[in-house]
Amino acid sequence: MKKILVIMLGLMLLSVGVSAKKDKTVVNLGTYSTEDGDFQTKFWKEMFKGGGPGRPGNTLQALGDGFIFKKAVIDATGAVPNGDGSYTTTYVGGELILNSSGPWLNKKKLKATNVAAVNVSQLNAGTGVLTFEIVFGGQFDDSEVYYMVMAYFSGIPQIKEDEYGNPVFQRGYDFDAVIVLDDEPISEVPVIVPQPEPVGKVNFGEYSTCEADFNTKFWKEMFKGGGPGQAGNVLKALGDGFIFKQAEIPEGGVVPDGMGGYTTNYAGGVLVLNSSGPWLNKGKLKAVDIIAVNQSTFDPVTMTLDFVLTISGRFLSGEYFRLAAWWDGVPEMRGDRGGQPVFQRGHDFDVRIVIDDEEITDDVAVGCALF
Repeated sequence: MKKILVIMLGLMLLSVGVSAKKDKTVVNLGTYSTEDGDFQTKFWKEMFKGGGPGRPGNTLQALGDGFIFKKAVIDATGAVPNGDGSYTTTYVGGELILNSSGPWLNKKKLKATNVAAVNVSQLNAGTGVLTFEIVFGGQFDDSEVYYMVMAYFSGIPQIKEDEYGNPVFQRGYDFDAVIVLDDEPISEVPVIVPQPEPVGKVNFGEYSTCEADFNTKFWKEMFKGGGPGQAGNVLKALGDGFIFKQAEIPEGGVVPDGMGGYTTNYAGGVLVLNSSGPWLNKGKLKAVDIIAVNQSTFDPVTMTLDFVLTISGRFLSGEYFRLAAWWDGVPEMRGDRGGQPVFQRGHDFDVRIVIDDEEITDDVAVGCALF
């Protein structure tokens, strides 16, 4: 009886040993390509976290059968022109994962972190066609397997915008890719030297539309109080890298000067600056509960409005700012079916903004002719 138990135990151990050996992760070294039908891709996607195409801080990801590439961030230099209409962009901090739903593994996964990739791209402004070739490679973490990835795309990407018309992301489908796996370093992998982040997040100084430091898009006053100058109206303005919103006229907020002019006080405004403007390398600056003062005149004959709006304060992160915005023209006026005005709007207004690490005491100059 003891002999039978020993034999059975030995067979069980042998069975477990064979099973463990059979279930060992096997990496199938070689070259795999979408063109040869080895695997398929699903989509690539670039999130415009830096504010727009090619901006530092944008993140890239790509997905396909058995692989994920994610967390890749455009380094501090952004897209660098090559002089022939193309741009070279370096992504850093990426993560590549290969799993067993692709042809390269029988189980589990291979993972590479802190991946750096170089991308050469070109955009045809006339047709909207984007082409790119992105290459990266290295060694998988905790393994003796080396890799190289090459991905190609040519087509018109899908671009999504937010409610203000700012691009949020672009995305494309059916890109081609080649993945090479080897047990030795792959000589074709490019040597990438990522540029360091700029020193300091905030670029202190003075910025103006007069000097083409940035562009504005529109200002808009919603007549929630029932018409121009009424308590409850809400003002907002939008431009490259900034949004001013939620500024509301309180009761008694409009004071006529007796000569056709008005002083309007807006309360509760929110100013947000982001890195698509020249004042930031990454992230955003936000100020809340802003009091804005607007000096304006309106000619009922020509329907011409001119205004100078000034605000000053401190961002939640501690930096100080002072801003002046001015406009002169005939605003677009929209009414509802009953003829009641709903909003007025104007485009291409001018702005000058000063950002400093100390409190700003001087007024901001108004008018481009001064400079």
